[in-house]
Amino acid sequence: MFIKEFSISKFRSIDQLHLKFQKGVNIIIGENNTGKTAIIDALRLCLSYGSQTREVYIKKDEDFYIDCNDPGNQSNEIKFDLVFEIETEEERAIFHDFIRQDQQNAGYQTIELHFRYFLEFRNEKSILRWSVWGGENEGQTVPVEALQLIDHTYLSALRDAVEKLKPHTYGNKIAELYKNLKSYKDGDNSIDLSEEVRSRLVQDIQRAFDGNSWSNVIKTGNNKVLEHITHSAINGKEPNVEFSFLPYTYEGIVDSIQARKPVFDNPQGGTTSQKYFKISQNGLGENNLIYAGTVLGDLIKKVESGEAKDKYFEALLIEEPEAHLHPQKQNTFFQYLSSLNESGIQIFITSHSPTITAKSDLNFITVLQRQANRIDAFSVNFSELDEKNKKYLAKFLDVTKSQLFFANGVVLVEGISEALLLPVLSKIIGEDLDKNGVELVNLGGVAFDHFAKLFNSDEPVKRLLARCSALTDDDRGQVSIRSFISEQIDEASAKIVFERLKNAEIVDSLNRIQETELANVDLVGYPIDEITSILEALKEKESPRAAIIRELERGNLKVKLAEITFEYELMIADRFNLRLIKLVYSKMHQRIVLLPSTESLEKQAQEVLIKLYSNKDKSELAHHLSVLLESQHHLRKRFVVPEYISEGISWVINGETI
Repeated sequence: MFIKEFSISKFRSIDQLHLKFQKGVNIIIGENNTGKTAIIDALRLCLSYGSQTREVYIKKDEDFYIDCNDPGNQSNEIKFDLVFEIETEEERAIFHDFIRQDQQNAGYQTIELHFRYFLEFRNEKSILRWSVWGGENEGQTVPVEALQLIDHTYLSALRDAVEKLKPHTYGNKIAELYKNLKSYKDGDNSIDLSEEVRSRLVQDIQRAFDGNSWSNVIKTGNNKVLEHITHSAINGKEPNVEFSFLPYTYEGIVDSIQARKPVFDNPQGGTTSQKYFKISQNGLGENNLIYAGTVLGDLIKKVESGEAKDKYFEALLIEEPEAHLHPQKQNTFFQYLSSLNESGIQIFITSHSPTITAKSDLNFITVLQRQANRIDAFSVNFSELDEKNKKYLAKFLDVTKSQLFFANGVVLVEGISEALLLPVLSKIIGEDLDKNGVELVNLGGVAFDHFAKLFNSDEPVKRLLARCSALTDDDRGQVSIRSFISEQIDEASAKIVFERLKNAEIVDSLNRIQETELANVDLVGYPIDEITSILEALKEKESPRAAIIRELERGNLKVKLAEITFEYELMIADRFNLRLIKLVYSKMHQRIVLLPSTESLEKQAQEVLIKLYSNKDKSELAHHLSVLLESQHHLRKRFVVPEYISEGISWVINGETI
């Protein structure tokens, strides 16, 4: 069995939240204060209800939800609802008191566990009450022995690894691991750790100490204490005490096991001898790995050994496994955690590490987002992304781009030029992308459809809560040989027509229509009216690619298109823009000759655009221009941001266009 669904109502910062989980690994990511710890603590509360060693409780003055928009409106009730998927008939029989019958499907049942905590007011005092039931009817008894078959292990975010690894401390994980061992290896042989074997091992240690000088050391100290007791006690009522080197039981001995780090001392010209560092001399990251490895080793060993099937559900709850680990160690540790997907343990991991997110199977990920004090969950596995989308995103989402899952808003752009300039352009219109938590994602192409499905579902539960703008070119007026094939023009003729239109500069070197007047073009023998009609129809028409992208606009996604291209739109937005860009480009190519400012805005911009494409230096121009605008306040004041960019940024930050 595994947790399929988990609903939380009015708990801490969470008003209402419904989570869908899957068997194996579940990764819950999100920015700070989106409820990740609240979810883990809610799971701990529910999964430890049948245990005597509970570490988390409902606090009536801290855990009840308060509406931030109306602080006086505090909830008096918290609810948790757990739904388990049944995998075996044995589980159905063991948890028959927890069964809920699906009303729409007679052959489908689930195991459900419900918790309700509420405040009861008497004489102006509040008293915390609670109710726990299984199945669908509140008040239905839940047997304690059934609850004891549900268990979990918790690794906190702020764990004190050194303290947890010390001998003789409460919750010592090293001792727990050894106490739970069922066998050990002796060469190629596996020997069961029965009570008889454990007793024999203890006797071996006791004989070793009793038969050497340690025995005399212990006795000497013991006699010193007895001597002082005799002098200070009442005759005939002297207390007696006897010391031993170790508690001679298996459990007592393993409680004394300490972790240490081996090092080697090899002075020049000397021999190598082994020495040890104390765990406290390690760094935090190294100790966290040792501690986590100890906990996981114990947990996996219990599952693999079968231990008389004393637990029917095991969960591992880990908060921020990236704590104190550099990116490469995050990678290897997380890859190991992901490999436990088939271990039989349901794993819940919270993180705000883009490194871990980038390395995760997208199907494992649930994204928590907060907008205007509302927290929502988005599960990639239950979204509208198909397998093709997921495969593309899995290849594309590196550490930088995976940050979009933590953002308040996202702007998608198709190239490096936009990525370089948009941060400063946003400041010109009075917005700051970083300050507003907006992630700028350079797609390095035009694969907008894969990302669009993260934002544009018509069903809110199947999309990210953040708003997104897709900024791209409309590439209007582009033609090719195929554009001229018609009933009157075959493919061979279309090729000739296309070449003559380019020679006459009716179509420029970027295959864009510049004009439709054909009086000076040698097209004798070809249907001029048909060619003119085609040019006029396509001159202001956006490209098929742009039309497909425009169709993606719905839900939380807005599509904003540049007229022709990003660079062209920058230049025609204002004459000052064009002069500045021409100045920057002239400094990049000192011998270049550009059209004078007496020519039309469009013609000058077209010339610069053609040179940018032919010299392949669009990104270099964007870099120089961004540096100049960032450093020169007077230039920023005069620079005009194209409308489609202003509207795209305003939508993401304010939910409106300007």
